[in-house]
Amino acid sequence: MKSKVILVLALLAAVLVTIAVWQQGSDRIEDLSSRPLLDDGQLGIIGGAERIAVGRGANSVELVREGDVWGVASHAGYPAQRERIAALLHAVRGARIVEDQTANPAHHQRLGLDQSADSDNPPLSVSFAGGEQELGLLYGNEVGSGQLVRLVGNDQVWLVNRPLTMSVNSADWLALDVISIPMQQAATARWTHPDGDVLELEKSGEGEYNFRVVGLADEQQAGNERWINSMVLALINLRAQNVALRSDLALGEPELRMHVSTWEGAELEASLYDLDGRFWLLIDRFEQPQEGNLGVNADPRWAFQLGIGQVESLAKRREHIIRTQAGSEAVAE
Repeated sequence: MKSKVILVLALLAAVLVTIAVWQQGSDRIEDLSSRPLLDDGQLGIIGGAERIAVGRGANSVELVREGDVWGVASHAGYPAQRERIAALLHAVRGARIVEDQTANPAHHQRLGLDQSADSDNPPLSVSFAGGEQELGLLYGNEVGSGQLVRLVGNDQVWLVNRPLTMSVNSADWLALDVISIPMQQAATARWTHPDGDVLELEKSGEGEYNFRVVGLADEQQAGNERWINSMVLALINLRAQNVALRSDLALGEPELRMHVSTWEGAELEASLYDLDGRFWLLIDRFEQPQEGNLGVNADPRWAFQLGIGQVESLAKRREHIIRTQAGSEAVAE
């Protein structure tokens, strides 16, 4: 019986190896039968680009580079998502021509490559500019696993090996992961309301996950860990909905002040504001040890817009997080 099992496993391994070799061979054949879409000069324009524009019809996103950081022009240069930028560059640089198509501009509309303003099916356009050099690409209909492409100013259409799908909504490009502090590293938290109500939280020791309310008996803490922790998590794992320059907002007094410290000595201070029913969070202070690697966007220029659900999670008082007492299910209103 054991020999039969070994034989079956050996046959299965042989099949898997054969499939892997075939797949690698197929990739090599595709590479040999295709050619790069862009030449070295065009790749050089992309590498030296200071501006990138991604658009479709009347909608577009413009990205500008300052040093090594790409920002979204319509949001005062706020940093763009590095992952999205990398995906765009990888797709454009790595595109390979699988087949030459038509060079007749009369067919561009049908192929989704008509750039005219009145086109019913506008292409996705991507342009790179730096100095006096510029490169533009138009992406049309998808065909199988590839996509039809042409260069701006060139009527020749090619089928490339990979499609490109990119959002033309500028908000989708914003790097809105504002605060990222692991829960295990957080040590203390303090929430201060305008009326002087202060809620202080702490952990029983380093390495613990759950916070507890300072001064509250252990039997009252039990069963409330979820509500206590969720309030802190809403701050230390914060992704904003939008961003604005602080100087553009007429902010008054904060609705809430928050402070979090970590076991390693980092400190975060933030405040929450209500501006005509829209809520904004400011990072007032963030300090961490020189060797620290916590992810916090503490740039003093920015205010971060939050959703109502996030605000409800943050703006809690003691009666909102102590929902069970001595094993009962009494819920505070």
